Amino acid sequence: MDIILEKVDFGNEAADDVQPEELATYFVKQTAFTKFLNPNNKFLIAHARKGVGKSALLQWLFYANSKADPDALVIKCRGADLVRSNFNLTSTISSPNDYIRDWMVRLCALINRHLACTVKLALDDDKITLVETAELTGYKSRNLVGCLLDRLQGILEKRGPTKIPAKDEIQLLKRVKNRRVWILIDDLDATFQNTKEEKLALATFFSACRYLVSDVNDLVIRVTMRTDVMTLIRRYDESLDKIEQYLHEILWHQRDFLQLLALRVKISMKVSGIPLPQVAWYVSKPDEQERLLSAVFAKKMEWDDHDVDSYKVLYTLSYERPRWAVQLCKLAQEAALRHEAKLIMKDHIDEVWGEYGKKRIDDLVAEHKHQCPHVEELLNAFRGANRLMARDELFQWITNHISEHISPNIEGLSTRSPMEIAHFLYRIGFILARSDSKTEEHYEHYRFDQMPDFLSSRTDADFGLKWEIHPCYREALDIKKLDRSHRERFRRLRDRN
Repeated sequence: MDIILEKVDFGNEAADDVQPEELATYFVKQTAFTKFLNPNNKFLIAHARKGVGKSALLQWLFYANSKADPDALVIKCRGADLVRSNFNLTSTISSPNDYIRDWMVRLCALINRHLACTVKLALDDDKITLVETAELTGYKSRNLVGCLLDRLQGILEKRGPTKIPAKDEIQLLKRVKNRRVWILIDDLDATFQNTKEEKLALATFFSACRYLVSDVNDLVIRVTMRTDVMTLIRRYDESLDKIEQYLHEILWHQRDFLQLLALRVKISMKVSGIPLPQVAWYVSKPDEQERLLSAVFAKKMEWDDHDVDSYKVLYTLSYERPRWAVQLCKLAQEAALRHEAKLIMKDHIDEVWGEYGKKRIDDLVAEHKHQCPHVEELLNAFRGANRLMARDELFQWITNHISEHISPNIEGLSTRSPMEIAHFLYRIGFILARSDSKTEEHYEHYRFDQMPDFLSSRTDADFGLKWEIHPCYREALDIKKLDRSHRERFRRLRDRN
């Protein structure tokens, strides 16, 4: 059996595990991403849900900056790398101003460490880390690298004899002065819990960044974090109104998804030596992208009793998340090859839907277990539920299957309230608000970041919206289909004709 499907490799699911050069070949450059490359935009925050491409954006920025400005100092780190213990900071901090100064010290110390590595300075860690808060006031309107290197030069001049003469090390320092610094911080909120202390810590981080990029020259900061956390933080501190202009949410639309899948297929075909269709290298036109996908996927798939483009089914089942789409493509590809099929069809997706859904539930548990140790029990409590419920039905289901059995601990507080449990499930994306029109084919979904007040008031019925369990989780939880009998009658009639 010599078929294209057998040779196609959909690539790595995690941007962190891919070489920047490889990622650049299939990275989808959304229009809004160009401003992240512009150093005149000194502070920007990209927020998105898990698996949407936050890490990929920073990986691409790291690669693009190394090409555009080879002399720049580009520092890429994770939020976990910025904890106080990593910088030997032990003083007590309590007020917002304490937190802001502390963040500024940590960011400057981070740059110090990378500068020391760049010029191979043999300084002990305490000297590299230590940055007095008072020093920061002297950096205003100066190049930050130059300021920090002046400080390191002072340390070198005062210390005793070393293997390398201090004057030689000082010459090394002078060679790298006045460079632009890019700080790329991924997953700032990786272990965030919705407590007053953690909200204060995150809120003051943004203020510290604003002050630093405003006061010093040639410093650019890019940060990624989860959208639901960003929503909570913005409501906690009114001063964060000032960061609105620096926010950008990463969203994937169906056409972006089409381009992503087409690029993955094309790169794989080229590497495997498979003859390529006569399309432009950047597959910029939708018809070119669809031609590429038709070599691997059936053009149409049945969804809600309608035949739709295959990439739209993948878009829906992946919850609009590229990483999940790649996982689903791989599973469906394996199923298709088991059946010796030439193309991935809806039957193959149906075959792996349960396994794929289990992976999605595992992801959800891993992402939010630190916020709620009982999150896996909460999700499993919906086995056999209707996929779509009115507010009262949702609360009753939670009462019968959760509250009467356990008191889940959600971010440090024990609760049996159906509304509080439902709100947590809404916030983590397990359920969505759905507004129906007169016909089932036309409806709108609302996520927590779009409407954070839903499921938070006893006196407000949330406009009578219904609550839907997202399709990616349903098969793994044996969620009942809507109007199953109607669909079966429709299929029997179609088959008869």
